[in-house]
Amino acid sequence: MKIVKKAMIGASMAMVVSSAVMVGAAPAHAEVWNCRSYIEQNVGVGLCEAGFGPYQVRVSCASAHWPYTREIHGPVVSKSLNAPGPESRVSGSANGCHITSAWVAAL
Repeated sequence: MKIVKKAMIGASMAMVVSSAVMVGAAPAHAEVWNCRSYIEQNVGVGLCEAGFGPYQVRVSCASAHWPYTREIHGPVVSKSLNAPGPESRVSGSANGCHITSAWVAAL
């Protein structure tokens, strides 16, 4: 009977350890490069030409009515391997501000 108990305890411990390893695994991250951003008629645009994974354009936007600048994040888009990356776009006018700079952030 003691051997059966030891086997059960050993199996339980192995399941706990393997679960902890799975929970502690690092999440996948974007591997995009050759990214560029630009501003066109108060719209910030970002795109990546190589790699794969999610990214977004981020802009610094100066308020037209208040004396401050804020950061606005565009929609998250995802680039597939061996395919052109889609554009992530954010409008300064729709947010009531003027875009002063734009950059791409890999997620």
